[in-house]
Amino acid sequence: MDELLISTVSDFARREILRVADKIDRDDFYPRDLISKMGELGILDPLHHGAELLDSMLCLEEIAKVSGSVALIQDVQGELVNAPLRRYGRDNDLTEKIAEGKILGSFALSEPCCGSDTSAMRSTARKVNGTWKIDGEKMWITQGLYANVFLVAAKNDEQKISAFLVRDTRCMEREKIEVQGNRGTGTARIRMNECEGELIGGWEVIKYALAIGRIAISAISLGLALGAMEEAYNWAKERQVFGKRLIEHEGIAWLFSDSIAELESVKALLDATCNAFTKDWKRAEPLISSLKLISSGVANRVVDRMVQVMGGMGYAKTTRVERAYRDVRLTRIGEGTDEVQRMILSRHIEDLVHEL
Repeated sequence: MDELLISTVSDFARREILRVADKIDRDDFYPRDLISKMGELGILDPLHHGAELLDSMLCLEEIAKVSGSVALIQDVQGELVNAPLRRYGRDNDLTEKIAEGKILGSFALSEPCCGSDTSAMRSTARKVNGTWKIDGEKMWITQGLYANVFLVAAKNDEQKISAFLVRDTRCMEREKIEVQGNRGTGTARIRMNECEGELIGGWEVIKYALAIGRIAISAISLGLALGAMEEAYNWAKERQVFGKRLIEHEGIAWLFSDSIAELESVKALLDATCNAFTKDWKRAEPLISSLKLISSGVANRVVDRMVQVMGGMGYAKTTRVERAYRDVRLTRIGEGTDEVQRMILSRHIEDLVHEL
């Protein structure tokens, strides 16, 4: 474990991100200067600078403890866009600028028509005089309002889904989407009108982005739960109820006990999944889906408990617990819903039953 890297990110999160986290949420404020600063420090995309996958995920966890929104931006910038571009693309200068925060990237897969059903995708890519032209609409696109480049999934003339890099965004119409949580992330609906795209590769590129993205969203789940638990614990230590501190009531203490047990289990699964991904990311699919499914469920339960611990204060704006309560709900939807993870796991039932 790179303790110096994780400590650096944790210190930055507490010093720089925490002080604007409420503004990001309250005003739907996109923290462009913060992203640039993270890029300068080399913590916007630790993988780009040689960090191990687990260390990078632990950094993401530290960010999510104080701001789900900034963690989600980091996930999109680093895992969903830059990781597949480094692996399958050819422009090292572009990936460097994305890692530095000089260029903002966005991953465009979901569509208004069909969400997780990629087989029903309507966005098309056709070759005209040697140039790929992309048309279609994408929905729920994080950083869509602000991105300079897009990694776009579209069907080619053979109806096969491929990944295209769109650099010139003047061909796009962007429409802001108001979301419940993870505000300030520039979530948008985009319409592409004959956008020129560079072919990066086939469906494997999209699968790779989703695989590493699902590990990242799991790390965000952990961070949101841990951040909420930290605030609720500090509250429970000080709050006096029926003649003693709130944390001294057995029923409250057990809420923390259950949460710790579940989160320790998820941490162990995150470690195992990162190791499996590093060895062979394709064969790691069952572990990745297991991690995504379990981590999001645990995180939602833990945050809900922490709202209960803090009572009315946990339901009030400006608390990390209240913000996490809205942010964490996305983890059961983004990067593939709970139902999609169950579908993926069902394909491996025969093999897994014999392996377990």
